Amino acid sequence: MARVRNILFFSLIGIYGLSYSQVIAPVKVVQARVQVISEIVEGHGAIQPYPQNDIRISPVYPMRIEAIPVKPGECVQKGQLIVKLQRDQSIDVTVEKARVSLEQAKLNLQRAKKLFENGVIPGVKYEQAQTEYHLAKADYEIQQRSLDYAKQNSNIRSPIDGYVSNVEGAVGQIADPSQEILRIVNTKKLIARIGVEIEDIGKIKAEQTVDITIPNLPDQRNFAGKVVKINKEIDPATQLVHLWIDLSNQDGILQPGMFAEARIIVKNIRNSIVVPRSAILKDKNGFYAFIIDKQKAKKVHVETGIQNDKAVQIIKGIQKGDQLVYLGNYELKEGMQVSIQK
Repeated sequence: MARVRNILFFSLIGIYGLSYSQVIAPVKVVQARVQVISEIVEGHGAIQPYPQNDIRISPVYPMRIEAIPVKPGECVQKGQLIVKLQRDQSIDVTVEKARVSLEQAKLNLQRAKKLFENGVIPGVKYEQAQTEYHLAKADYEIQQRSLDYAKQNSNIRSPIDGYVSNVEGAVGQIADPSQEILRIVNTKKLIARIGVEIEDIGKIKAEQTVDITIPNLPDQRNFAGKVVKINKEIDPATQLVHLWIDLSNQDGILQPGMFAEARIIVKNIRNSIVVPRSAILKDKNGFYAFIIDKQKAKKVHVETGIQNDKAVQIIKGIQKGDQLVYLGNYELKEGMQVSIQK
């Protein structure tokens, strides 16, 4: 809006035939100061759980859902029963047969040992009984492990502390290994997965602190995070490189899926001439600014350093204490008289 007013104001020059030296331009100024300036890398992304804290429960093979004793939103403990599946009971019969065969082989071995010791049967018969016993024992152990595996996968217990994020399965339904029955999530520690520009990725290092803002929250509260992972691959969809920012969430305010904005201070430079970004303009010769000299606008070309969303470091061209125009400078010309607005 300010720029539109300036354009309208200065168009009067042509209408009334005034020269630039006769026009008094209203401007706002700021004094160049020596201070600290920070180079900041910004990025956007979303909140998500750590992979090991985001568990999706599915059967190992097609099984009918017998019970789901938990509900969405319910907190669960590690080891708590969360899904009961109807397993194939035929394996119980197989295990029992293997047990009976093992008992029989054991009795045969004991009988063969006594007969061999009394010289009734040759050693080859005793060795055969030993072999049959060891085979029966191995078969029983295999079948027992199969039964334990079936029980474990029919009575599914939560592998982590967390809460039930959602329930997709229904009692009576035959669940397939590709189907998610329910999801358990732990949100005590979360990740902000943030995308940054390719040219900025070399400035970021692991363990750097990050300021995270959540626009979804009413007060846009800030959260302190830490860089724990820097991906090397470029996302083909966004052409950004993603960072993992570790976030503590002990109070439970953050939720997976929330949009996140990140600001990472990658460099601090002290004792620098610093001016607002709006005070710096650009022409074919480079960057320039207008300073006030005897109530007139004086155009000076400058050499800039680092900058952020608010300020620019001036390396050359402006001195401490210079008054720079930061509002009303777009239509200024060299030597134009100004009226400084408070």
